[in-house]
Amino acid sequence: MKTSLNWLTAILFLGCLALGYLLFQQNNRIVATTVREATAGKEARDRIVELQSQLDAAKAAVATAAKAVTRPATAADGAPRATSPAAPSSSAPKVVHLTDIMKDHPEYVALYAKQARRNIDRMYGDGLNTLNLAPAQLLQLKGLLAERQMNNIDAQGAAEAAGLARGTPAWQDAMKAAAQDTEQQIGALLGPNANSTLDILQARGSFQSQVETNYKSDFVDAGVPLSPEQSNAVVQALSDANYTGRDLSTRPAGYNDPDPATGLTPHESRILEAVSHVLNPAQLQIARTDLVENRLNTTIMHEYTNGGGPVMIVP
Repeated sequence: MKTSLNWLTAILFLGCLALGYLLFQQNNRIVATTVREATAGKEARDRIVELQSQLDAAKAAVATAAKAVTRPATAADGAPRATSPAAPSSSAPKVVHLTDIMKDHPEYVALYAKQARRNIDRMYGDGLNTLNLAPAQLLQLKGLLAERQMNNIDAQGAAEAAGLARGTPAWQDAMKAAAQDTEQQIGALLGPNANSTLDILQARGSFQSQVETNYKSDFVDAGVPLSPEQSNAVVQALSDANYTGRDLSTRPAGYNDPDPATGLTPHESRILEAVSHVLNPAQLQIARTDLVENRLNTTIMHEYTNGGGPVMIVP
């Protein structure tokens, strides 16, 4: 029985850690959504409120799991089992806000600013280079994007100090006001559709990472590695076929429905058509397999993650 209880405690402990990580991710998503869509109006506010709701749910789950870890064991008849006094539980993750760190350690601001600038390259990959900006303008844009992240952190601290609750219209207005000057400078470089352009390039950065970390090794293992030009063509094809930042009303009906004859969706067929001019037949077959398997994986996982609340998938 003691061994079983130890295993239960260990499982609950791991659950706390996993929920804590989810909590951290949800908080980052809230920040990222605010940064990317600070001027997007009602849709952005609704998205932030939704993410905040999920964050609150994750906090509640962490608290519940933490209590379960330290709950006294019970005997078969339901009576509490005698145990030695337990030390205060430290299994629940500690939530720390960046605004608090910066308030306590002003020297961290410069460190975080450097991290924010590095994050721009991670977020967009080489997508910003496709804008054909002059070198000085490209450097300015990257600086503005990093500055927008810093402004958002400062605005959050000021809003919370003023007693504004996250996700409320007043809180969102504070975020928008803090970003206004930076947004105007970004708009001067990219035009009136700057946010849509950045959304498209951010999605392209995700596809670049996907090709580098997932797909590329499949070509290497098959003995037909992609050249840099071919990798770039695959990334661009994935980006062009994606509707992030684009008008969804222009997307054909059934865009993601497989054709019974080919087993491919119009989305996948569009990608394969785009890369057919740069990949040889063996490479094209690998690309086809990867696209179909990626769709299958997404479909399977959606069955377990669709529901709106936090989901923890463990081995």
